[in-house]
Amino acid sequence: MASSIEKVIDMVNSFSNQDRNGIWDRRTRFNEILDERNEAVSDVLFKKIGSPHGHHFLDVGCGGGGTTVRMANSVSSNAHVTGIDISESIVSLAQENMKSIKNVDFILADAETYQFGTIKFDGVISRFGVMFFSDPIRAFTNIHGAMREHAFLTFICWPPRQENAYFYTMTEAVLKHTGKEYRDTGTEPGPLAFSDNAYVESILNSSGFSNVSIETVKTQLSAKMTPEFDAGMHMEYGPSSLLIKDAQPDEITKKKIYEELLFVCTSHQKGEYVSHDALISVVSAIS
Repeated sequence: MASSIEKVIDMVNSFSNQDRNGIWDRRTRFNEILDERNEAVSDVLFKKIGSPHGHHFLDVGCGGGGTTVRMANSVSSNAHVTGIDISESIVSLAQENMKSIKNVDFILADAETYQFGTIKFDGVISRFGVMFFSDPIRAFTNIHGAMREHAFLTFICWPPRQENAYFYTMTEAVLKHTGKEYRDTGTEPGPLAFSDNAYVESILNSSGFSNVSIETVKTQLSAKMTPEFDAGMHMEYGPSSLLIKDAQPDEITKKKIYEELLFVCTSHQKGEYVSHDALISVVSAIS
């Protein structure tokens, strides 16, 4: 019988040659645990927007629909919330899981280019869903065009790696065994594309938004799981997995990386939960 490490290595090998769509497919598989882990992040997001007034709202990069439904519960019963995501598997999951909820719908499309039609949104939200656009100005200009005047935009993104204990620790665990230096991806599409506040502000201003504000908030990424599961998930999904894919390590090195990640995750175990300290950026603007 294969050991837990061997099973993880097999899964890592299975996606070593996949493109970004493969990343979204793994997001689908881990959807439930990731939603739980990001619950405190959602708390920050919805505390920021309060109880907004309006009839139409948009959730960009909606994932499995958890934030979309929470948005629907934050507005009046007559309001409608649309979730949009580029992953077919994650949109299918959202549509299936949320089919009994009448005031939400989900669109399989890229918010960068999708033609939203005549409906104008009173507010737009996103939890880690806006850092992957190939042309951010084009994307936010398109989103801005689908919003009413003076509507709100609020989204969560990641601050710089070196300021974020979660990103730094998990990526260093990989780099320690690959012998590679960390490559700053700058503004390339990816988790840290919006880590430069001045860059984010310039994008939003160039896209027609005003009153841009960015604040950094401390939070925790916490979920009920074993350290073994958490380490395995980091091998497959998130910043660690991207470095593993880029490095293409051999089997022995992969096992060392897993053991290093397991050590880190075990150090963050609190009873039945694994909780990582993290920083997030909360970005707000007006259309």
